[in-house]
Amino acid sequence: MTDDHRLADPIPALARLPLRSMVIYRHYNHPDRDKLAWQVRQACRKYGHLFFVSADIALATRIAAHGLHLPDRAQSNLRHALQTAQSCGLMVSASVHGLAQLNRLRVFADNIDAVIISPAFATQSHPGAKHLSHQVFNQLACLAYRAGIAPYALGGINYKHLLQLKSAPLSGIAGIGFAT
Repeated sequence: MTDDHRLADPIPALARLPLRSMVIYRHYNHPDRDKLAWQVRQACRKYGHLFFVSADIALATRIAAHGLHLPDRAQSNLRHALQTAQSCGLMVSASVHGLAQLNRLRVFADNIDAVIISPAFATQSHPGAKHLSHQVFNQLACLAYRAGIAPYALGGINYKHLLQLKSAPLSGIAGIGFAT
């Protein structure tokens, strides 16, 4: 995931990601957001990564992104967002921070490819914020998996935490800091 503050220039980090990583472009406040999105999109193509744009379907379609990411603020009109993404041929990922939110998303499981469940652990992106308990995190991952939605972990991921997550049916991990 890109981040205006923690990863101002995401392009150098893309070379260090595993092949076929999914990069979610979140530079919401960048002064030249479209230009940077295009550069990140091109770098993703060069390194063999999937490129998703967060919360901006118009930008995602203009630059031929692979997908659209729906953070909390973009989930208020979920049916419309999913129909629009589907009509544009975009894959969809969505943020999940609790059971009620996941239950709303599971209704549309056929139209959602992945959920990013967070925060799995304490994270630098949100210092002092409460993270999900191990039990709740595993419950969310299992429910998403059973619904046919690929679950990913986000928030405070490091090697020690990976070992704690190995019982969850995860498709992968998401992060900002580990790629820098």
